[in-house]
Amino acid sequence: MKNIIITGGELYNKGAQAMTFVTVIQLKKRFPDHQIYLLSEMDLNRADDEKKQYAFQFTGWYPIMFARAQQNPLLRLYCVLKHHEEFLSCEKLYRNCSLMVDISGYGLGSNWGEPNCNRYLDHVEFAKRFHIPIYLLPQSFGPFSFTGDSGLKTSKRIEALLPCAKTIFAREEKSYNHLTQSYHLKNVVLADDIVLASKEIAQDDLRLIFNDNRESIDIPLIENSSVAIVPNRTLLTNIGEQKVYDLYSALVQKLLALDHNVYLLTHASSDRGICIRIKEMFKDNDQVHFIDHDYDCIDYNNVVKRFVYIISSRYHGAVHALKNDIPCVALGWADKYGDLMKKYGLEQLSLNLKEKYDVALALDVVNLMDQKYADFHDMIHAVNDIIESDEVFSTISFE
Repeated sequence: MKNIIITGGELYNKGAQAMTFVTVIQLKKRFPDHQIYLLSEMDLNRADDEKKQYAFQFTGWYPIMFARAQQNPLLRLYCVLKHHEEFLSCEKLYRNCSLMVDISGYGLGSNWGEPNCNRYLDHVEFAKRFHIPIYLLPQSFGPFSFTGDSGLKTSKRIEALLPCAKTIFAREEKSYNHLTQSYHLKNVVLADDIVLASKEIAQDDLRLIFNDNRESIDIPLIENSSVAIVPNRTLLTNIGEQKVYDLYSALVQKLLALDHNVYLLTHASSDRGICIRIKEMFKDNDQVHFIDHDYDCIDYNNVVKRFVYIISSRYHGAVHALKNDIPCVALGWADKYGDLMKKYGLEQLSLNLKEKYDVALALDVVNLMDQKYADFHDMIHAVNDIIESDEVFSTISFE
């Protein structure tokens, strides 16, 4: 059986999980005679019982080392001796791969540093070496402000490898411009985020993701007039820990003053500690709740629908709200948040906290949302009606 490899995805983060599920469904429908593999070392290390629930496979052994070993006898000998089981198990998988798709979301740009960028590029190099068609599905790119000798080498790799991709789907106009202006690429097109553009996962499609019948988790009762806050630990490194907690504390106090119940939600398991700390600040206030449950992206989607609006510092936390016509305040750290909101004509509800940290301005945005969330709901619904759901996947082929 031929194989398709998905890179850049994983199942611990709701956004990455949602992109993985959507991609698996779409690929299985279009190429039912292929086995789907998710290249994720984190998920490969899950317990066997966890992995068995999924109707797709996992791999984690680094494919570029395998590719380079084919032309380097010493490296091949090293791999056979050092990684014998993994190397041999991947031999058939990688040699029978007929398609690769990357769903990184945001992984290529000087913001991430050369090591992360080069790991991203290794997957493209692997596809090039084995003549495998590779598509970079909708994600953010750039900026490409590399410096120093290592930065120059990384930039040269980008210049050499990205033309090999069949299509590069840029999520935002700024990403499109970064790629086309910095590297003069001709294979770049603008496209919506695949989670935003996807319809709700149908019951019949669950069999394409899960091996057994999946039962939804009971959603807790959400009180009337409730607002959810979705934090993001990435803010801790981008704007500083104290500033992050000062901001979230002020937001909770503002929402309470507006007579809302406040719910803290994790969109990634790594954000749980932030939610715990925020709840601790308001431990004696029974209007502040922490839903301490790691929902998958399907149940999470149903939780989001219960709120009046969302304040999200996770990109796909905002996406999950918007695709369900739920108004959202996006308090992020990169351009992608503002570009997402601009699509709905809601730029005034987005702040890039890395560029401008301003608690008072964030509270003004919440005031605006509170006054006009019904109008924003209608604006969001109108845009969702015209988003194409299969634009990206319909272009994918083995040619």
